[in-house]
Amino acid sequence: MRLSNTIPMDWLQAFHYNEPMPVDASRTRAAYLAYLALALLFAIAVTNRIRDAVDRFDELLHGVERARTPFDLVDADLSASYLQPEARAAGLKDGDVISSIGSRAIRGSTDYYSLLRKARPGGRLSVGIQSSGSSRRDISIELRPFFPAGPKISDWFSFGILELAIPFFCLALGFWVVAVRIRDKRAWLLLLLMLSFPEFAYSQFGTLYGRDDLAEAIFGAYHQLFTAIWPTALVLLAIYFPERLDIDRRIPWAKWLVVGPSLFKVFLAATVVTLLRHHAAGARDLLRMLALPDKFSLLWLAAIEVVLFFAILAYKTLTALNRDARRRLLLLDAATALSLAPVIVWLTLREAFGIAVSDWFQFLALALLLLFPLTMAYAIVVHRAMEVSVVIRQGLQYLLAKGGVRVFQVAVSIAIIVLAATMSAGRNSVLARVLLISAGFGLLAFTRIFAERVRRWLDRRFFREAYNAEQILGDLANRVRTMVETRPLLETVARSISQSLHVPQVSLLLNGGQGFQVAYPDSNGVEIPQDGLAVRHLQKDQHLLVDWSDSASWVRNAGIAERNSLEKLQSELLLPLSPNRKLIGIMSLGPKQSEEPFTSSDIRLLDSVATQTGLALENSRLTAEIAAEVAQRERMNRELEIAREVQQRLFPQIVPVIPGIELAGFCRPALGIGGDYYDYFALPDGGLGIAVGDVSGKGIPAALLMASLRASLRAQTMRTGTDLAALMENVNTLGYEGSTVSKYATFFYGQYSPQSRVLHYVNAGHEPPLVFRAGDLIPLETGGPVVGLLPGARYEQGSISLLPGDVLVAFTDGISEAMNPAAKEWGVENLVSCVRASNGISAQCLIDRIMTSADAFAAGAQQHDD
Repeated sequence: MRLSNTIPMDWLQAFHYNEPMPVDASRTRAAYLAYLALALLFAIAVTNRIRDAVDRFDELLHGVERARTPFDLVDADLSASYLQPEARAAGLKDGDVISSIGSRAIRGSTDYYSLLRKARPGGRLSVGIQSSGSSRRDISIELRPFFPAGPKISDWFSFGILELAIPFFCLALGFWVVAVRIRDKRAWLLLLLMLSFPEFAYSQFGTLYGRDDLAEAIFGAYHQLFTAIWPTALVLLAIYFPERLDIDRRIPWAKWLVVGPSLFKVFLAATVVTLLRHHAAGARDLLRMLALPDKFSLLWLAAIEVVLFFAILAYKTLTALNRDARRRLLLLDAATALSLAPVIVWLTLREAFGIAVSDWFQFLALALLLLFPLTMAYAIVVHRAMEVSVVIRQGLQYLLAKGGVRVFQVAVSIAIIVLAATMSAGRNSVLARVLLISAGFGLLAFTRIFAERVRRWLDRRFFREAYNAEQILGDLANRVRTMVETRPLLETVARSISQSLHVPQVSLLLNGGQGFQVAYPDSNGVEIPQDGLAVRHLQKDQHLLVDWSDSASWVRNAGIAERNSLEKLQSELLLPLSPNRKLIGIMSLGPKQSEEPFTSSDIRLLDSVATQTGLALENSRLTAEIAAEVAQRERMNRELEIAREVQQRLFPQIVPVIPGIELAGFCRPALGIGGDYYDYFALPDGGLGIAVGDVSGKGIPAALLMASLRASLRAQTMRTGTDLAALMENVNTLGYEGSTVSKYATFFYGQYSPQSRVLHYVNAGHEPPLVFRAGDLIPLETGGPVVGLLPGARYEQGSISLLPGDVLVAFTDGISEAMNPAAKEWGVENLVSCVRASNGISAQCLIDRIMTSADAFAAGAQQHDD
């Protein structure tokens, strides 16, 4: 080191609430297909009932002129059943197999019923039969009229109930509900029940098989299909109506243990009956292939399903939490039991035991049977179990506000087209014709715009209460998921629910720590306690009804403060805002303007909205936390920048002028701020103090210890003078008392006297500075342990005389341990080589060259030390 070159150095997610949403094209197409299927089913069902009613009415009016069926053919083996007296008188027995009718072998039941349809009373019917255990024989049956003395009152009563009242009422109810709730699966289930009930209740085999045409095959299969499926429809209705059975939610596959075999037998029965019309042999082959008897019956399976129906209804009634819901279910239980029990007893006695019941019992059973569809209509319409009354208003709106205006628009458009075509067909010029046609198109466009405005005006003027809650709330549930600002989110949810369901009082409460406080609309001091009954219920349930009129309601057991809060909120329905098990908010809905209760459809939609709102609130909270964290990081980064600037100012800002020496220093922290330290300063006696240190660790803790070390050094140089060992002992004591066990520093301090050219120093565990003298290399190692780690450590002072041209390089291990991408260290050897190759340059240029050489070796690899 030249005397003039002493160098200490370091290696350093708005939209508005009523914005229209895009139409889902796939849902629209699905609805069109559903309506098309509904229309086709309506045509088949109504035509079937009309044909059956007309035939039955004809029998009543002309019962004397029409021959009744002496027996029926209902099994695949074409055996006779339900024998009339005239058949028994001719020698026919139950179970005899019919082999021929007239002079022809019988192929199917239509051969028999179509012949009887044309026959008249007084004639005779030749029948070939095969009795069990005997050979084939022929008998002749005298045909008798349906009503020899004319129909009785009971016959007309039966016709009125079974052929008119029940079928057409069931058709009207079933198709009406599906038409207004086309996407509701429960509506289709109700239609299935309403179509199957009349077919199950009554059937005329003469009507079913008497016409020999293609339509009769369709109606025969339809009749048998819906007759057999009625018990299955009963079970499904009990599971899903008015709310899905909780057991089915947990074990959805269990119902198929009964429903699956039943559906198989239903479709098999329809297939067998279709074949039975003309191909009885094919029906027998099918049954034998499936190992089923020719006398195929669904009675035992139907009995199981009927029992299940009543059992499920009873279970729902007993487990209903809401008293009003329990009353409705009790009504449904009682009405269905009273309606169906007599008929079930009647059919069971007839089919299973062959016992005929008295006429008065049949009369009573038929009269009570009408209660079943009436009860379903009451449950659906009066108590709005499927939210139909609202959609009726929609239908009226469509008919008047849209349908009527559309008819007017079409009529005006046709008139404009005809007028434009007529006027342009004369002797006008080409230009006049073009102008007339263009004017016609312009008028058509104007008519369309005008019609649309008229439709909107009618909607505002006459149908203020009409709404499509399902679409509005369904779209709302999708929209809120993308909202991240709490206030707009709460406002959007509250306004949309208020407008769609006509609920003027919608409040949203958020968890404030001790309780749930109103967050929208503006807080009015109302709070639902954190430990209240409402919160406990909402932590378990999807919704909670607040029934003030029910003396047994949970709200009666709530605390006074909680009841007062619910009364101020006018709460009738509470929903949890809970994206997971944690309840973060409560949605409170007051009464509807219509004063109607919240229906199951309302609650189902609101449950979805509440769930999505809870997710959105959680997203909003997370977004706010992320924003706060980003802001905190920005503040920390700014504070780190300030700390870095402060630390840089702790390094020497002015190079002291000492005769005969040249100084330069530099530090590059690895993390912006660091724990490496260098210093040089003028001493009172005209000498120079130089220091270099390396604090353990990185970042702010190391920087703080480095600042403390610098302050201690500056203070001790004023007290101890030239006794550097004592100075280092004092610095060690101060460092030990002011740092944790894991914090310490390697340290080198020296004082140079320009008069004597002697450098006195102490090395406290630091990388030895190197003195370059001609071809020699002298490390400065004398000293002791690191500072701040051991109390009472002792140090030894060293000395070296510096000659002209000597170069002193003091450094920390950050530069010697600089690594390249291959994790190889630069090393002290390369540092020495770099300094020796730079002989004769200035101190600052030497630092620059060392830095350049070390950077070239590192090749851009990230360094982890200052």
